[in-house]
Amino acid sequence: MNPPGQPFPSQFNGAPPPSGSGGGGGAREALNVPGILFLVFGSLTVLFGLFGLVGGGGDPAQLDKMLNDPNFPAAMKGGIRFMAGPGSKLINLLGMAIGGVIAFGGLQMRQLKNYSVVMAASVLACLPCGSCCCVTMPIGIWALTLIFKPEIKSSFS
Repeated sequence: MNPPGQPFPSQFNGAPPPSGSGGGGGAREALNVPGILFLVFGSLTVLFGLFGLVGGGGDPAQLDKMLNDPNFPAAMKGGIRFMAGPGSKLINLLGMAIGGVIAFGGLQMRQLKNYSVVMAASVLACLPCGSCCCVTMPIGIWALTLIFKPEIKSSFS
């Protein structure tokens, strides 16, 4: 930002920077790394969810052995059956949706577009519900602190 009445830096010979110089350069630089990290870890979360949907679950023989064990509490058998079947599919789909929003938010962050999507992706990255949450949580906090800055917020289109 150039304070009123101050000359522009010498690289522009005291004139305003050219309009095609990609406005929001400082914001673009500040959000570049978190945007790339959102793309990487959001995509990994989607891939982990696909792996879980396709058959990355446990061993069916081991599950049957556990459920047929007379010492296994009967109250837990229904929950285990649900989590091994439709529950795991639901959790994987939810994780894929969250990962997709984070990856798309990273793309929008790098292009300085769609502030609300970037905000949603940053908040979702802070939630401990994805496969990469230990990594995305600090990145989400970092992104939130950046996008709340007035000079960065104003550079979104």
